[in-house]
Amino acid sequence: MGRIAGKEGQYKFENLKPGTYQLNVSFIGYEPTEKEVTVKAGKTTQADFHLISKIYQQEQILVTGNQVATTRELVPLTTSVVNEAEIENSSQTNILPLLSAKVPGMFVTQRGYSGFGVASGSAGQITIRGVGLNGATSEVLVMIDGQPQMMGLMGHPFPDSYVSSDLEKVEVIRGPGSLLYGTNAMGGVVNLITRKEDKEGFSGQIRGQYGSFNTVKAAGSAGYRQNGFNLFASYNYDSTDGSRENSDFKNNTAYLKTGYQFNDHLDLVWDGSYVNFTAHDPGPVNASDTIYANNGAWNDIKRSNTTLTLSNHYDKADGKLKLFFNRGNHHLYDGWNSIDKNFGVNFFQGLKLIDNNLIGIGIDWNRYGGKGAPVMVPQMNPNGPPTMVPSPYNNQWIWINETGIYSFVQQTFFGWLTANAGLRYQHHTTFGHEWIPQFALTFKTTENSDIKLLASKGFRSPNVRELYLFPPANPDLQPESMWNYEVGYNQSLLNKKLHFGVDVYYLKGKNLIQLVPTGSFPPMRNENTGAFKHYGLEIETKYHALPNLAFDANYSYLHMDTPKLAAPEHQLYFGVNYLFGKFTLNTNMQWISGLYTLVEGDTRISQNYVVANGKLSYKVNKYLDIYVSGNNLTGANYEINYGYPMPGATILGGMTLRF
Repeated sequence: MGRIAGKEGQYKFENLKPGTYQLNVSFIGYEPTEKEVTVKAGKTTQADFHLISKIYQQEQILVTGNQVATTRELVPLTTSVVNEAEIENSSQTNILPLLSAKVPGMFVTQRGYSGFGVASGSAGQITIRGVGLNGATSEVLVMIDGQPQMMGLMGHPFPDSYVSSDLEKVEVIRGPGSLLYGTNAMGGVVNLITRKEDKEGFSGQIRGQYGSFNTVKAAGSAGYRQNGFNLFASYNYDSTDGSRENSDFKNNTAYLKTGYQFNDHLDLVWDGSYVNFTAHDPGPVNASDTIYANNGAWNDIKRSNTTLTLSNHYDKADGKLKLFFNRGNHHLYDGWNSIDKNFGVNFFQGLKLIDNNLIGIGIDWNRYGGKGAPVMVPQMNPNGPPTMVPSPYNNQWIWINETGIYSFVQQTFFGWLTANAGLRYQHHTTFGHEWIPQFALTFKTTENSDIKLLASKGFRSPNVRELYLFPPANPDLQPESMWNYEVGYNQSLLNKKLHFGVDVYYLKGKNLIQLVPTGSFPPMRNENTGAFKHYGLEIETKYHALPNLAFDANYSYLHMDTPKLAAPEHQLYFGVNYLFGKFTLNTNMQWISGLYTLVEGDTRISQNYVVANGKLSYKVNKYLDIYVSGNNLTGANYEINYGYPMPGATILGGMTLRF
């Protein structure tokens, strides 16, 4: 016999014969429980149950690794996932610091308590396996739902825009993703996957936090779904006085996503976002420049973003057509004003024509550029020192077009061997074309373990700044490129309660764009001269020891032939998630060793530090949670950006109201 309990958990069995019964109770997300109940003639017996939350391990489904939703073991690339629960358990309003801790081999720079900024003195630069930071440019591609996030003139992403409350999960490719995603995916890919409303009807939540340095964080979101139509909207506000004088930061972000599912095979999704943030640079602690006083070093950034996606889902075909547009207005204290645009179209179709086979075919076209002023260049003066005059590109629109065509084939043989091979052809307005291959083999050694072998190439196209703006510009630049070779092993044990993965890799890069003395005029010029060799080890593990107790940890070792910023030699993270009654405790520790913060000539300055963080939540009822969180609880003294000390212990208190 069975019953479905009511909203308050009430249930009733009537007309039972006297005797002893075994009563089993289960609910999704909780540990099943049972007890014996004795029913006596003519009597009413009451049996109450208290269920304990349980974290269930299911087969992980990934999208980013091959553009088609599939199990992790069939994705050829090394991919880490930060899921919705981990995002919720963090008190971070920006997703990047959480990724820097949770993803092995990934590191994100910070310059203070909140806010990354842009231009000189900024933070938020991302490296994966020591690759990613090259001046103002990024060799790691950040995407939102597969749409590239790239400033049209400078080629960098927008770290202050990536708020965690809009995200369902994040998938990070550790290593080149250029076969599928083209330029800037040389070192890796960070794909921020936004939320959509899955529940029928209306729901939402409001979150507020207040804490150290007069920090105010507020977010609200609401969703609606009915008869194939869905809508999700959110607003985020972040403001702080900062951990140092003249480090104020303010951010407003709005997001809207709506979609309609025509039938089981076709759906259409539109989303748009707007962000406006103002970040102040306090300058290095030893700076004597008075420009930093009175919040004098500032940047005011406004960006808008929109995407339209038509997806198809069939038994033998799965794909999408995506149109995207990204626009920004940047104003800096030094007088720089710019407008940039980045727009294009992506088409991908996956075909499953025969058993255990997947063929992927894609094409993408991207146009990006903008205009900025002042763009000044030196002019020779026979009667004295050079004078600065406006460049021909001063306040003039400059555009670059890139077109990529790619395909891959994935086939599983004998039920235990999966082979993947792909090739991309990339055409660029300036340098011509580039070929990008990728090869992978996966051996399913047991039902719960596999070994992966991978060889992949990544590249980064020179951006508008490097080609045309300012005196070092060089229109003859070629793309940067890198080969990645790696071996990975994944294992699940204890009925999938314990999972761990180990990856060993070797990277070889060339044609890095660097400033080189010319011996003439102008004195410096961008040239393809840089090269590097990296190798390393990455380990990540998750263990759900008990229904209410889970651990996760990761470690990475990185060896570089030459020291580089934002790329620690050792990274270790350990976290605990413990549920007891209505309380939830999240604690974590991160150890960083061999992090270079200054590399100039023969000068080398590195940092070693340990930070401990924690969050304690109390579930008042099914609608309301209250919590307090603390970062750097041990008060570690350290820097990530040279001259910008990180704050000591900080505290935030907050609440989340769901409806």
